[in-house]
Amino acid sequence: MKALIVDDEMHVRETVRYFIPWENYGIKDVYEAGNGKEAIEIIQSERPVLIFTDMVMPLMDGSQLLKWIQENSPRSKTIVISGYQDFNYVKPAIMYGGTDYLLKPLNSKQLVAAAERALNMWRQEEEEWIRSLDQEIQLNVLRPVYWDKLLTDFVSGAIPYPKLNPQRLEEELGIRRSTEQVRVAVLSLDPVNRRFLNRLHDDRELASYVTVNVCNEVLAQGGCGHAFRYLNSGADVVLLFYGTDQLVHERLRQINEAMQRTYQVQFDIGWGSAHAFPEEIQFSFEESKEALRRRNLLHRDQRIHEFRPRRGEDEIQSPFIPYMEKFKFYVMSGIHEKIKEAVHEWYLHIRGMQVITAEQLESWHEEFADEVLRWQKELFSERLPSELPLMRLELPYDEAGNFSMEYWRDQIENALFGISSEFVGSKKLDSQLVKDIKQYIHTNYHQEITLQHIADRFFISRENVSRKFKQVSSENLSDYLSNLRIDKAKQLLKNSDLRLSQISTMVGFQDEKYFSRVFKKVTGMTPRAYRKSD
Repeated sequence: MKALIVDDEMHVRETVRYFIPWENYGIKDVYEAGNGKEAIEIIQSERPVLIFTDMVMPLMDGSQLLKWIQENSPRSKTIVISGYQDFNYVKPAIMYGGTDYLLKPLNSKQLVAAAERALNMWRQEEEEWIRSLDQEIQLNVLRPVYWDKLLTDFVSGAIPYPKLNPQRLEEELGIRRSTEQVRVAVLSLDPVNRRFLNRLHDDRELASYVTVNVCNEVLAQGGCGHAFRYLNSGADVVLLFYGTDQLVHERLRQINEAMQRTYQVQFDIGWGSAHAFPEEIQFSFEESKEALRRRNLLHRDQRIHEFRPRRGEDEIQSPFIPYMEKFKFYVMSGIHEKIKEAVHEWYLHIRGMQVITAEQLESWHEEFADEVLRWQKELFSERLPSELPLMRLELPYDEAGNFSMEYWRDQIENALFGISSEFVGSKKLDSQLVKDIKQYIHTNYHQEITLQHIADRFFISRENVSRKFKQVSSENLSDYLSNLRIDKAKQLLKNSDLRLSQISTMVGFQDEKYFSRVFKKVTGMTPRAYRKSD
């Protein structure tokens, strides 16, 4: 068994790792992740049974991770470790099946007790799951689900071949025990063909079910393989082949022809090289998924993608990198026409590309979204992450599920327009805020005024008072207040016979000596010298 600790603070991860006697519970491998995205990669590859997670983390927070775990690794047990008692943080733990919610700072008794409860629950459920799999399934309607689950775990490496009951596997699915080699192919419904899904009333499960049926009708013609629904993320349908490469390619072509005749849709299918059966089936499965990820989206007529070893020249720099600074500059300028010109220049660049793989597109798209989020945090730094303007960026596939450069261009352009408009509007609000602060100072300069007074008056932090005032007026707030008070003092010195102590109090200085020092610093002469001057 394996465990995973997810927290952006290293000392918290070290505390959990130190306090729990892992080997006592049969856990030999303990992994660590600094955020939700890193955690997902580890969960997909290592399948930990026990997961500790923080709630507030960069890139992907605890609530998003808990939701993902419930959907993609529901048998894992999760324990939340958090520095917040707020119900908004507790609620996701309850909704998405967390077994405990521990508050920082952590102590050993709490951690050990929580780990024991979670592992006991996991063992009970695991034993029940094994018992249920061992039972004879009599109803035909349940048999495909039974095999889908077993075969999903088999090709993923979660269970060994003997667990499948090889004799029944041969009797019911035709997967012969004498098979020496196997080739695996994967078919994904993503990107979704909307026309196909609409015909099935947007029922994704039904879509995978009918696709598997079509695949098995084709494969039954030569008895060369079996298709099943893949129940984890990363694919929808997996096909096992026992024939030659030529036969595999021909059957995959026939499957797409059948789907086209029946549902007017074709799918991209990746397939791996031949590997020893059953011990190396996972290798072919991983190759088939990689073949699908590395398909060239610019070749719409090519639907069947054979695995090829990765080459150095396959690594291409993101097409966004040379343009991001220009995008940011025009976003801040608020000139939509300039944004449009910059995006068009980027669009001409990608139009000249010969290869854009699905893997590259997803990576570039994610990098762009992350960079724009960084801009947002920089440009709207006083806002909480939950208050940032939403930027919805879906992968640029059209209704037929094909990659569309035009849709990509329009999406990027509209996203930049939205952020620019938000930023310009924010700057206008900042200008009005500084104007109101100045009016407040002019009205109350004779009283004690501190940054905290102004922050409380206008419901923003002291830091933002100083920053916004300097950005808009190009002058420090303290200098502005001092200059205003000295100007008022000058008028009183020249136009009245009031004593210096009276004047200093009237312009907001409680100490006459301090008033004199400030006055001399600003004007270059003492108040008395100024009064006597022409």
